[in-house]
Amino acid sequence: EKYLPAILNGETAWAQGFSEPGAGSDLASLTTKATRDGDEYVVNGQKIWTSAAHLADAIFAMVRTDPTAPKHRGITFIVIDDIKTPGLTVRPLIDMGNHHYFNETFFEDVRVPVDHVIGEENRGWYVGMTLLDYERSNIGGAVSARKTIEGLLRHLATPEGEARSTLGHAGGAVRRHALADCYIASEVMYQFSFRVISMHNAGQLPNYEASTSKLFNSELSQALARMGTKMFGLYANLWRERNEGDHVAVSFADDYIRSVPATIRGGTSEVQRNIIATRGLGLPREGRGR
Repeated sequence: EKYLPAILNGETAWAQGFSEPGAGSDLASLTTKATRDGDEYVVNGQKIWTSAAHLADAIFAMVRTDPTAPKHRGITFIVIDDIKTPGLTVRPLIDMGNHHYFNETFFEDVRVPVDHVIGEENRGWYVGMTLLDYERSNIGGAVSARKTIEGLLRHLATPEGEARSTLGHAGGAVRRHALADCYIASEVMYQFSFRVISMHNAGQLPNYEASTSKLFNSELSQALARMGTKMFGLYANLWRERNEGDHVAVSFADDYIRSVPATIRGGTSEVQRNIIATRGLGLPREGRGR
């Protein structure tokens, strides 16, 4: 009642404080701590790769409240409803494509009311993992992939697009097949998204299905970017912001650079494959028999 209406109306944007410099794929190793002081927690630590924190109004975070507990326990999920809370600092991280989307966030004696806990104290790991199951569903990724391919096809059908493409050069048939493969993959992803949506509508929580969606879509985004750069050859080396007149042809180099972390953020492809193997296929965990 307090937070969801403003999120749904687009009035409040939230950042996610999960990853840390020493806790990425092994997120349960996080060390940002919250110490109880009366009716407040005092939070100290650092988060990294905090997506769009510089644009956010608020931030939620997983913090360690019981350092003596096993690492998957003793973690609490808290919300800080003002990202300008004293002691909370957001610093930019500029990526290799010269974009500012990621940040590092520092917590220095940040005070958070105890009633800002989501779920139970010391059981925030389960809240965070449930959240990731929804995040990894990534039904918007299927729409993005389809729009990218449809835009490319429209552009290739124009005289300008046809002239700048490499389809008529040596190896053009290979690139046509690559484009067809990406189109088919985007349709598979689109249909799979309906499965995820139907599970949400039925009140079910996608788990390995969400990991399947995340894995398939993040690798598809990289394949699309690679295919696009090859489709326009040397012309694809031009940067988008300097060549707005032909935005389709020059967008793929930018997409390619920015797609590098796609198979890392939100859980690496290796992590997703492990989830699919154990929870979807019933295979034993690595190192536990055959």
